[in-house]
Amino acid sequence: MGSDITSAAWDPGLQNERTRLAWVRLGAALCTLGLVAAGVTVRHGMGGVPLAAFAFGALCGAMLLARVGVRFERLQRALHLGHPLDFMTDALIAWSGVMAVVAGAVIFVVSA
Repeated sequence: MGSDITSAAWDPGLQNERTRLAWVRLGAALCTLGLVAAGVTVRHGMGGVPLAAFAFGALCGAMLLARVGVRFERLQRALHLGHPLDFMTDALIAWSGVMAVVAGAVIFVVSA
């Protein structure tokens, strides 16, 4: 961190660390679920929309995993300095990935 961060108003708990681990779990789950579901889709001879939806979900999970370090540092600085937290980009990526996997699953089940 920098010298401009004061610890006077800082709670020494692990809130930000637990949040970071939750984002890591979500990203890993999206990657894994998207890739496994895409493999099942290919093995069943299906392609197109369900495959693209699962691949997009896996991509969203990979983006979350790639952003987790930068996000952690940014949030740590914002918490220490008392600035507002910005989480909308990651929340939008996570929401898009989850909705893509759910849509792919629904399409897979209906068309199977």
